[in-house]
Amino acid sequence: MTDLVDHQGKGKRDIVVTAKATTIEKWRKQAVAGQPETGREYAFISDEGSYIPGGEGTAPSPLTYFVSGMALCLISHVTQVANKKKLDVRNEIVTVTTHFHEEGSVLRGDAEGFCDRFEINISLDSDSDIEEVKTLIRLSHRLCFAERAVDGNVPIEISQQVNGKTLEID
Repeated sequence: MTDLVDHQGKGKRDIVVTAKATTIEKWRKQAVAGQPETGREYAFISDEGSYIPGGEGTAPSPLTYFVSGMALCLISHVTQVANKKKLDVRNEIVTVTTHFHEEGSVLRGDAEGFCDRFEINISLDSDSDIEEVKTLIRLSHRLCFAERAVDGNVPIEISQQVNGKTLEID
């Protein structure tokens, strides 16, 4: 019996994700990843663009996958919460923009990469009660594992629109 089953209904659900990355050639890499309890793995190819000598831009960069993963995680939680609370939600869009920069020199040995901030926007249409929609958005942010992993380490600017209008949430 897995931890998932052991803790089901007890307020806890353990989730394990494993990824193994290898080099194909030059900047082209492959990751094979999955959740062991599902018995499935998926292959992803990554490549750097021409901004790095040898990069060919044949696939998304690792940072593109990282930022996309957060957007996909958050929109999945919007769907999860809406379904469980039986809310009318349509046209959901989660946009994540992340700002990074590098400093220093690899040759000098002082190179460092930095994540400066995340900008996260949820946009959706709904005829549900606006307070329920606010709860949906709050819970989705709290449930998003990727957002929680960076929260407190990197500034996160959050905004949301419902039915095309900006929604303020305290």
